[in-house]
Formats: sequence, C-alpha cells, structure tokens
Amino acid sequence: MISLSEDPNTVLHPGETVVDYLEAQEWSQSDLARRAGVTPKTISEICNGKAPISPATALSLEKIFGRPAHFWLNLQRRYDEAQARAKEQERSAQWKKWAATFPLREMKKRGWLVHGLPQGEEVPALLSFLGVSSPDSWNRVWGAAAVSYRQTRKFAKSAEAVSAWVRATELQADEIDVSEFSKDRLLAAIEPLRRLTRISVDAIEDPARHLCASAGVALVWIPELPHTGISGCARWLTPTKVLIALTMRYKTDDQLWFTFFHEIAHVLLHLNKTSFVIDNPEGELSDGVVDPEMQKFEDEANRFASDTLLPPAELSAFIKACDFGNDAIHSFADRIGVGPGIVVGRLQHEKILARHQGNLLKQRIVFSSSTHE
Repeated sequence: MISLSEDPNTVLHPGETVVDYLEAQEWSQSDLARRAGVTPKTISEICNGKAPISPATALSLEKIFGRPAHFWLNLQRRYDEAQARAKEQERSAQWKKWAATFPLREMKKRGWLVHGLPQGEEVPALLSFLGVSSPDSWNRVWGAAAVSYRQTRKFAKSAEAVSAWVRATELQADEIDVSEFSKDRLLAAIEPLRRLTRISVDAIEDPARHLCASAGVALVWIPELPHTGISGCARWLTPTKVLIALTMRYKTDDQLWFTFFHEIAHVLLHLNKTSFVIDNPEGELSDGVVDPEMQKFEDEANRFASDTLLPPAELSAFIKACDFGNDAIHSFADRIGVGPGIVVGRLQHEKILARHQGNLLKQRIVFSSSTHE
C-alpha cells in the first residue's frame, strides 16, 4: 500500500527487481525467456517497465527465482497504485480552486481535515472526507440527494459548506447504533422527549439520543459552518435508519426544542414525500425563498412542534387569564410538564411578551464544543 506521504514517482516498476535477479544469477533476458517459456520480447518489455507482470508470469518467476508469486504480484500492484496516484495528484492540482470553495480552515479546526497536510494532499483529504472521488462525483452525489432547502437568499451560494456539514452529520450518525425505525416507537417517545425540556440543557443530549435511537433515529449535534445558516436536518440514511441533526446556533432552550420537534415532524409527516430536508431558522426566511410545496411542509412541521410543546387548548386558557408574570409562567409550565423557557419563547413569538421579557426563565445553550466536533 502506498503511503499518502510517499512520492509515487519513486516506486519502481517490478521489472527493475527482475533485472536485479538476472544480474545476481548472471543470466540474460533471453535465458529468462527460455526458462519461463515466453518470448524474449515479453521479458524485455517487463524489464524495461513497458509491460506488467501477469499472474501467469508471476507463477513462472516463483519457480525460477524461488520467490512466491504474491511477491511479484504485490510489486506490480504497488507500482500500479503508485501510477494511479501520480495521475490523481496531477488531477488534484487542477482541483485546488474547487477545494478552495469549501471552508477548509474551519473544517481543519473541527478535526474534519488534518492540520498541516503536505503539499498536494489537501484535495485528496477533502475528497476522502466527502466520500467521493472527484469534484464531478461530488456534484452527482450532492445533486442526487434530492435536497429540499429552507434556504435564505443570503446563503444561496453555500452548497459546498452545506454539503460538508451534511457529511459530518452522516459520519457521526454512522457511529450511533439504533433500532430499526418505527413510527410507533417515535410517537411513543415524544412525551418522554418533551419532558426533557424541564431538565438542564447540558444534561439532555444522552437521554434524548437514547430515546431517539430506540425508535430508529440517530440524533446528532454538529455546529453549523459559516455561511450556511442551518438550524437542523432530517433525512433517511438507510431504509431503516433516520438522521436528525441539530446545529449549535441556538441561544436558548426554546429555540432548541422547537427545532428538534420541527425535525421530528419532518420524520413523521414528510420523509416519505421528500427525502432530505435542511432547515434554516424561521426568522431568516423571506417571501419567495421556499417553494409552495415545501412551505406547506414547513407550516405543518411548525404547527406540530408548537402544538406538541404547548397544547393549544391549554395555551389558549393560559393566555386568556392574562397573567404573564414569572410565577404564573412557572406554574403553567409545571402543570403541563414543560420547561418555563418554552412558554416564554412562545409568548414572545405571539408578541404577547416583548423580546426582553421573561428571558431569565429561559436556559442558555452552552454545549461543549469538544463533544460535537
């Protein structure tokens, strides 16, 4: 196997080794041709690096020189790989401009790419991370993903960064063992997940991930990359495994939980209709950005998240009471079994509270970056 740091141009054709053995035996190429039962031209082309050592020739050399056939074939495989790698390096030099469209510095910072890669290896490392062999294959894979965006005009040219973030979620999800997906089990997990809104946000990741895994959903947290504006993602990884990915752009628990249940809604309601949904925060959308069909899905997901966190009848009765002090919010949140920050966030969204009111009841999101990179 060729080391990525090894110069493929230094790997010799196996014919060089044949020449060494001929010199050791003081034989001519014609002598070897007679012993091997092949034409002198065949031996000449091998010795001059113009022809490969075939399996049949390797078996002949095994008998003649006493070195097993796999010795000669391994030399040939190593040389063939070196030649292919040399050609790949030439192509990689032409792909540097494409690679530069990715947020390479940030990807290195997060450990997705290695710092200090030798000259010429940055492009192969990027391709390896993305799981593709060339920019053309990246275009085909990304284009075939059937991505349905909630994407603002501001971030319309961020496909490379978005795809890098998506790939990071895939790699992390691969490490999570889940049960076979079950819609019934996911529905049964909603109330236990909802109750997690009442505990400290720095303690929710493990129990939330466990509940999701039991329903066939891999839950991952991956910080967003610059210029993507992603809040979450829902998609099928396999016919039996679903991915929900959340970013670290949230500042408070109400935003986090709303987006989480929004993604669950996509899994329950939409993933049989659209295979891949990437979401931006609602406040970063503008008219004309979302196509009508996707807007319908987004409205349904928003309604599911809102109604799951705060049952409409309960919320309506609370609002009619017109008491929005901290004690009243705490009491209401306790009664319906959610965190008080969820109530505050909804009241702010409905413009019943101003954005500066009630924020002490929200939990600030400060996840450890080392956990999610």
